[in-house]
Amino acid sequence: MSDDQSRLRVLLIEDDEDDVLITRDLLHEGSAAPFDLAWIDNADDGLLSLRDNQHDVALVDYRLGPESGIDLIRQAQREGISTPMILLTGQGDHDLDLKAVEIGAADYLVKGLVDAQSLIRSIRYAIDRALAVTGLLQSEARYRVLFNSNPVAMMLAEPDTGQVVSVNEAARTLYGMAPEEAAPLTLADLISPQEQPGGLPRLLNSEGVFAQPGSRLEVHRRMDGTELYVEVRSQAMQLNQRQLDLVMVMDVTERIENGRQLRLMKQGIESSSNGIVIADARQPQMPIVYVNPAFEQITGYRAEECIGHNCRFLQKGADGDEPNRQALEEIRQSLRQEREVTVVLRNFRKDGTPFWNDLYIAPIRDSGGDVTHFIGIQNDISEKKSAESKLAYNASHDVLTGLPNRSLLEDRLIQACQMARRYRRKVGVLFFDVDGFKPVNDSLGHRVGDQLLVEIATRLEKGVRSGDTVARGSGDEFIVVLPDLAHGDDVIKVVEQLLHAIAAPYQIQDRTLQLTASAGIALDDGSIDDPMVLVQQADLAMYRAKQHGRNTYQWFASDLNVEASERVELRNDLQRALEQGQLELFYQPIVESRTGKIRGSEALIRWHHPRRGLVAPIQFIPLAEDTGQIIELGQWVLQQACRDAIRLLGMGYRDYRVSVNVSPVQLRQEGFVDLVTDTLRQTGLAPERLELEIVESSVLYDTDQVVDRLGRLRDLGVGIAIDDFGTGFSSLSYLKIMPVTKIKIDRAFVKDVISNRRDAAITQGILSMAHHLSLEVVAEGVETQAHAAFLRKNNCQLLQGYLFARPMPFKAFAEFLATRGNASDNEDAGGTDDTHDSKPTLLLLDDEANILRALSRVLRRDGYRILSTTSITEAFELLAANNVQVIISDQRMPAMSGTEFLSQVKDIYPDTVRIVLSGYTDLKSVTEAINEGAIYKFLTKPWDDQQIRNHIRQAFVYYDASTE
Repeated sequence: MSDDQSRLRVLLIEDDEDDVLITRDLLHEGSAAPFDLAWIDNADDGLLSLRDNQHDVALVDYRLGPESGIDLIRQAQREGISTPMILLTGQGDHDLDLKAVEIGAADYLVKGLVDAQSLIRSIRYAIDRALAVTGLLQSEARYRVLFNSNPVAMMLAEPDTGQVVSVNEAARTLYGMAPEEAAPLTLADLISPQEQPGGLPRLLNSEGVFAQPGSRLEVHRRMDGTELYVEVRSQAMQLNQRQLDLVMVMDVTERIENGRQLRLMKQGIESSSNGIVIADARQPQMPIVYVNPAFEQITGYRAEECIGHNCRFLQKGADGDEPNRQALEEIRQSLRQEREVTVVLRNFRKDGTPFWNDLYIAPIRDSGGDVTHFIGIQNDISEKKSAESKLAYNASHDVLTGLPNRSLLEDRLIQACQMARRYRRKVGVLFFDVDGFKPVNDSLGHRVGDQLLVEIATRLEKGVRSGDTVARGSGDEFIVVLPDLAHGDDVIKVVEQLLHAIAAPYQIQDRTLQLTASAGIALDDGSIDDPMVLVQQADLAMYRAKQHGRNTYQWFASDLNVEASERVELRNDLQRALEQGQLELFYQPIVESRTGKIRGSEALIRWHHPRRGLVAPIQFIPLAEDTGQIIELGQWVLQQACRDAIRLLGMGYRDYRVSVNVSPVQLRQEGFVDLVTDTLRQTGLAPERLELEIVESSVLYDTDQVVDRLGRLRDLGVGIAIDDFGTGFSSLSYLKIMPVTKIKIDRAFVKDVISNRRDAAITQGILSMAHHLSLEVVAEGVETQAHAAFLRKNNCQLLQGYLFARPMPFKAFAEFLATRGNASDNEDAGGTDDTHDSKPTLLLLDDEANILRALSRVLRRDGYRILSTTSITEAFELLAANNVQVIISDQRMPAMSGTEFLSQVKDIYPDTVRIVLSGYTDLKSVTEAINEGAIYKFLTKPWDDQQIRNHIRQAFVYYDASTE
């Protein structure tokens, strides 16, 4: 119907005009309401009129000329024309009736059988049905729009089988399915096969995830196989008289994952060892709204004590600390600027104890970008701070003593120099080195050594002012900086007090130990460019103090710098000498004292320096020992000496033995025995032809190891000799345990052995001791026949010195052996005439030659062998070279008195009979000499010839009686 409900618009498509009139009449008759009847006599125009959709109902004749009304209705239906159509036919036909309904006709009327009422009723029915269908179609269209356009994934499924009837676009997108993939699916096909019945709800419920009432949680699978969590709600509905289930699916994967992430984050925050605090940025005081357990543990405050309060309670007035003041200001600025900040500040726990807090603060923003909260992350770095403090302390202090190290010393020294310049004062540097610390450390152990160093450090600190600096160098070295000195001499009192303090006894582990130190002093007014040079200068002065006997101090002098520079240059030159073959061995023979036979030689190193010429060993051997170059140097000497010895043995000198000096540094090397063994094997020298000379101090350190190595060498057959015996660190206990075969008397005792009673006594004592120990003895430094004679008379077996030969290169030494031979009558051997030894020998000493001649004339007639001299020195030489029984000496002589001379003779040659002959009487000295046994008789000048002859004869009788 049109908007004008009173008029009925009827379209009549009829090719028979009579039927048109009949139809009009029936409409007039049956319709109470007015109507408009439009007549079309052919199918094409009728279809065009239907397309205009201007009529409430259309009456279509079955036959329209050559065309059929059935075809017209079918075409109208295909085009979606909604006007209800009634088929009119001239005759009744049941099949046609069914066909009309089937193609969409509203009714089927037979012309001639229908009356006005039936026509109007049929028209009303067709119109009402069309309106109902249109409403239904519109409702279905609205449903389709709601179903397909709904953002919630929806499906229509059969209640019994779960067969999916329809899915909307949201569902296809959710499952990733194409339109054609929905038809064969069932709801069961969408559920993941991994889901255990009832398992997912329990799992998710345990995680705090619950479905809405009337819904269920399931794990579904997309078309590509990936899984998703969904919340499913089903609702029964009827659609087109068909019972279906409307299934709504909500993808909750992100919600569940977000929930899990939130729970994980919460668990992480709760489990974190860092304290975490969250404050409300929207409140003026920014109160705390959350703290984690770590915050409670770090601060000691419970959560309920913190919630609602500002974090300032952790500071407790820490604003006064300069580091905190700066950190707190940074925090305030970052809060105002709503930015991140990291600071380290000192907070306080509930019990008042401080802790270092490495604090990170960051803003938390909402979706609009506004800051709603601030989160703070605490890290208690108290232990780290403590470790850093210790590291910083250790970086500038000695770990053992707690004293400043060289790094801090340099800072203090720079400050001291700046102060000295500014106030025109002096700065002093003292360099201490403990004397003999190494043997104590090695023998008693490093624990005792460390305790000693700590005690020394304590004594030094107590002995200086509070503004002075006591620092530890390396090993047993200590440096003291004395700033702000008014006078340079002020240093002397300090250094003497400190040396005295160090020298006081130490009580360590029930032991009383005594140590001393040597000190060097350097002084400056602060103008020095590099203050650490003062330490070097004091170090050089300390070494000078060591050379002056230790337990003393020395001032730095410029010549020490020159000396140090020379040592550095000499060290470098020595290394080049080792590399370039500038070294050479010289050999000095060792002879038998009675036969003159050459028993061997001592190998002595010489250095042919390209600029300095021939450098003596005393100039570079100590340096090599200090620098460690002695190891390489000693190895070269040993190997070269063995090779030269093999050459001499090849020349026919079968009894030849070579002596090689060994440094204590070499002997303490772990592989020294192997070095000697390998050298002997490589050169082919028999061990018996090698002798190693060591000094007594070799066993001072590491005694057991050194003695063991010497014993192993001795077992090989290598000889062991103690060189310079009596001049070093002597200990008879060491001599007892060392496997020694020979002792060498140092030249210091031999030089004055014939005239110095002490040297003579020492030499005689060494010889006597060696003989009782069955040791051979070599006397070094034999330069005169008197030396040789004295030593031979005292049974010294072997001699070495300039009397026989100076050290010479190998070629010259080989020629020396060839020309000298080993004749026993060689004059250098110092042999004596037996006929002279058998005659009574008389020595006359007077500074007046005429007195000697007069005495000789008087006494010669008695058959004596008379030796005379005007020199006391020559008298000692004659005594050494001859077997003298009686001595007559003048009393008054320039060098010494007769009694003094005879007193010394008595100590050296106690068997001699000693007579003073003088014209001057010093009764006191003569009496003392007689009482002490220094002289036998005192005779005066002038003398009676017969009387003096009788006195001399009695003296020889006395000698013979006393020596029987």
